[in-house]
Amino acid sequence: MSARVLIVDDLFPNVRLLETKLGLEYFDTLAAMNGRDAIAICEKGLCDLVLLDVMMPGMDGFEVCRHLKNNPLTAHIPVVMVTALDQPADRLRGLDAGADDFLTKPVDDTALFSRVRSLVRLKAVTDELRQRALASREFGIGDPLALATAETGLDARILLIEDRPGSAERLAGALRQHHVVTVEPDPQAALHLAAEAPFDLALVSLDLAGFDGLRLCSQLRSLDRTRTMPLIMLAEEHDRARVVRGLDFGVHDFLMRPVDRNELMARVRTQVKRKRFTEALRGAMQASLQMAVIDALTGLHNRRYLDNHSRHAVRRRGRPRAQLSVLIFDIDHF
Repeated sequence: MSARVLIVDDLFPNVRLLETKLGLEYFDTLAAMNGRDAIAICEKGLCDLVLLDVMMPGMDGFEVCRHLKNNPLTAHIPVVMVTALDQPADRLRGLDAGADDFLTKPVDDTALFSRVRSLVRLKAVTDELRQRALASREFGIGDPLALATAETGLDARILLIEDRPGSAERLAGALRQHHVVTVEPDPQAALHLAAEAPFDLALVSLDLAGFDGLRLCSQLRSLDRTRTMPLIMLAEEHDRARVVRGLDFGVHDFLMRPVDRNELMARVRTQVKRKRFTEALRGAMQASLQMAVIDALTGLHNRRYLDNHSRHAVRRRGRPRAQLSVLIFDIDHF
């Protein structure tokens, strides 16, 4: 899947390097040398994803990211921060600003391409919902983008699939400060549980005893009930190749062990916010469709619905033994 990638960096050699790498993978690229130009490009809807350098004069990457994510016009655009900073505190600061992910310089090509493709796929789904939901403004529902952007990402129902008791206890203990957590060590039981209960997110260990955690992620992505549920992989350093495969088939994010508590909280919050953002857009779209065929005062179907369905009813009347009745009544002083 191709996309338009905005590269934001104040150093021209860095811009050229990323342009060359992405061009070889058939991505279109744009460039901005400062934060304000980047914001202007995003507000015009000219890019699908932002690769944002952190260390820039004037408005740094954290400030740019925060501005983009707090603006309903640009909140849906994925932002990947590209930085030489590699400490957990630096990643946490970026995630708190709303960044979707981090890439550390020198940028690994495999990580770059897999992350870009993954986020572009997610944005393509969001874009379609976003355009349809905007039509709801015409029906007086309000601004769906502003409502969706205001989501906090807290009080989520989380499924933790982890068979290491110590790790499960630490992860669940951290998450329960802001969420409701269900721990399930058995992968098959977890699969059935996820299909039956309305979880907002699942954390999946890739190193489950006797079971391939990546296959479990694939199964969760294939089921209708869990297809849109965000997935975060818990992986060891030697699992990077499997992490890339997971991102390629639709897993949303990953955490490397040992898991930093603050990064865990930030990444979970980011994924929950994105899920609820999409649900808010889908809800606005559904509401606009209902208002198009249902009278708000009586709750009855309107003329548009009648015109369409009466034709089908008349055609069905031509079948043997089919019956058709019509009731017309007037309501006085309506």
